[in-house]
Order: sequence, then C-alpha cells, then structure tokens
Amino acid sequence: MKHYTISVSDHELEQLQRVYNFHQVEDENPYLLFHASHNGIDVLAYKTGKVLLQGDEISHELIAIKKHLGREDFDAVGSDEVGTGDVFGPIVVCAAFADVKDIEYLESLNVRDSKNMTDKSIISIAPKIAKRLVHSLLILPPKKYNQLTQKGYNLNKIKALLHNQAIIKTTSKIDKEIPVILDQFCTPQLYFNYIKDETLVYRNIDFHVKAEQIHLSVAAASIIARYAFLVKMREYERKLGIKLMKGASKDVDQLASHIHEKKGLQMLSLVAKMNFKNITKQNFT
Repeated sequence: MKHYTISVSDHELEQLQRVYNFHQVEDENPYLLFHASHNGIDVLAYKTGKVLLQGDEISHELIAIKKHLGREDFDAVGSDEVGTGDVFGPIVVCAAFADVKDIEYLESLNVRDSKNMTDKSIISIAPKIAKRLVHSLLILPPKKYNQLTQKGYNLNKIKALLHNQAIIKTTSKIDKEIPVILDQFCTPQLYFNYIKDETLVYRNIDFHVKAEQIHLSVAAASIIARYAFLVKMREYERKLGIKLMKGASKDVDQLASHIHEKKGLQMLSLVAKMNFKNITKQNFT
C-alpha cells in the first residue's frame, strides 16, 4: 500500500471537505476533520492541515486533489538546512532542483519535510532522491563552525553564506531560469545584508516560511541534507566511541560533560557547536 501526505491551508481543507462530501465514511479519530473513501483510496484529512492518502495507486487521486485546489506543478530549486538546532554534528545545507517530471517521482516516495520523518525513512529514500535530482550539498563541520563563531559570525549569517553558495552551485548546473525557493529563517533584507561581501550573490529568491509546503524541491533538499547529517554523526560516533544525541536537551548537557571529561575540550570542539548554551553554561576549560 502506498501513502502520501500533503499539507493544506484551512481554506483548502474546507474545499476538500466539500469535494469529498458524498464519499465520507465514519471514523472516530478525534484528530480527523473527515475520512473519505474514493476510487479505492482512503483520504484522511486531519484538523492540523495534513491530508493523508492511502491506497494501491494514489497518483490519480493526488492529481485530482491538486486540480481542485488550483495547485500547478512547476520547476524549482529548493534550499534548506539541518543541524542548526543540534549541539552535536555539522550544519548541512542542500539546494536541489526538481522539474515537473520529478514531482510525481518525489510524491511516490512520500517526500515531505524531513523533520516529520524518521531516520529510517530518511536513510531509505535520500540516496534515491540524491541520485535523481541535480543538487549541491555543503557540510560545515563543528570545527569550522566554531572558528566562524569565534570571528563574530552568528548562526543566521553562517546559514545565509551556505545557502548562497549552494544555490549558486545548483543553478549553475541548470541551463534555464527557474524559481529558487528558500525556507525563510530571517527577513530577506537581513539575508542579503549577511552575504553583501560575497563575490557572487544569487538574488532572485522567493522566501517562504514552511517552504517545503510550497514546493517539493525544498522537502527533497531537506531530506538529502538530513541524510548527510546522519552520516556525519555516525562518523563522529565512531571516532569518539560514544553515541551522540540530537537536539539541545538537558541530556545533551550531560553528554557534553561526559565527552569533556573522557576525551577533553579539544575533542569536544570537533563534534559540538561550542557557542550553544548547553556548552557555555558549563564553563569547560
């Protein structure tokens, strides 16, 4: 059985409820707005704005839904980053190009925002996406990140510099003008101010909050980036002989302290972003 999740607005959810009005079936799930069955496909519309399609062949139903919502597929480059909320591990930025012919393939893999996917799912589909899509991947290891922050760079400046590079690299591989969509992490004015001293600046960018809902190229980029992040984390774990944790929780504080105690400050700085509060509040020397 195949499944695919599409994100919709409140207005679009109301539209779909009307479209499927005569196909709804009973479902006691309190999180559902409605559950419909149409052409052998289950359509589960959640109140949060997620619509899940389940069935043996979902592409025709998905095409019909996009037509009802007035959504047209188009070519685009999407750029996204991972690792910025994790004490351990690199920051990874990926810019990926998806044309109209790639969209159906990405949908068949149930491509969506990597934050809503398990590591197992990421590891399963990321290599397929990376093989299919023209993309550029930039990995900033903690050592380099720490050097930049010591020079006064903040996280958003670092992200802007990486995105600019990734977008330039990817668009240079494409022989036509296409939209570039960036998952917005600061205002466009600030973004361009961060990269104003760069030799090359790519300016024709559409900034969107939750950009992965605007175009699947952004979600695909986030999946490739997350996969690269996981690979690097495994490398660091093998080097340390210690299992690393994601995020920036209190457990991460304890793990940082343990690594400092067992391996020393220099080794900690090779795997951790040293300006995070989890590290600075512990006054390691």
